Amino acid sequence: MSEESKPKKKEKGEQLWFKLILFFVPRLVSLYFRIVDLTSKKLFLNREYEEQICKKQPFTCACFHGTMLFPVYYCRRYPGVVMVSQSWDGEIIDRSIRRMGYDTVRGSSSRGGKEALAEMIDQIKDRNYCSGLAVDAPRGPSRKVKMGIVIVGKETGQPVVPMVSWATRQVQFKSWDSMILPLPFSTIVMAFGKPTIVPQGLTNDDYERLRQEIESNMLDASELVENKVRELQSGARS
Repeated sequence: MSEESKPKKKEKGEQLWFKLILFFVPRLVSLYFRIVDLTSKKLFLNREYEEQICKKQPFTCACFHGTMLFPVYYCRRYPGVVMVSQSWDGEIIDRSIRRMGYDTVRGSSSRGGKEALAEMIDQIKDRNYCSGLAVDAPRGPSRKVKMGIVIVGKETGQPVVPMVSWATRQVQFKSWDSMILPLPFSTIVMAFGKPTIVPQGLTNDDYERLRQEIESNMLDASELVENKVRELQSGARS
C-alpha cells in the first residue's frame, strides 16, 4: 500500500476517546470541587488583603501552578480571564475553568504567550475583568515567578495579589510542580499574599525588582499556609 493510500491517522482532538474526555472531565472537575468545597472547612489567612483589594477593585491573582486548584475555584466569584496553555492538557483545563465561569485566553511562555498576554490585557481593560496567572507555568522551575505577571500588572494598573492554598488532607503528585489536590473533608488553608502595585515608567532593573518582590510575597504566603496546616495536623494528633 502506498503512503498516499494509507488512511491518515486522526489528530488527537478528532479521536473519540479524547472527545469523551473533553466532555466528561470538566464536568467531573466541577462536581469534585463542589464536593470538596461543601465538605471542607476553610481557613483564610491575611484576609484583610481580600477585603481591602479584591472586593473593591479588579485585581490580578498570582498563583503557583502546584497550589492553584483551590484558589482558582474560590476566585470564580470575581469575573475574570485566565491564561491556559495551548497544549492538549490545556484544552481540558480550559473547558474546566470555563465551567467555573471564567473567560480564557490560550498561550504560555513557551507557545503563543506574547499574543495571549496581549489578548488578556485587552479583555481586562475592555471588560473591567480580574485576571489570573500561574506565574511559574508552563514548565517551571516550580515557584519561580516569570515576568508575565509584572507586565500584566503594569499594563492594567491592577494590584497583583498572591493566593496560595494547602490542605490537611490532600494528594501531592510527582510532577514538576508537585501539584496538590485537596481531598473532601479537609481543612483548606488559603492565604492572600501582600499585594504589589506595578507603576508605569519602569526600567529593566525595576522589572526584575518587582518580579522578585512578587515571588518573595508568594513564598511568604506559601510558608504561612504550610506552617498552619502542620500546626492543625499536629493538634489533631495530640
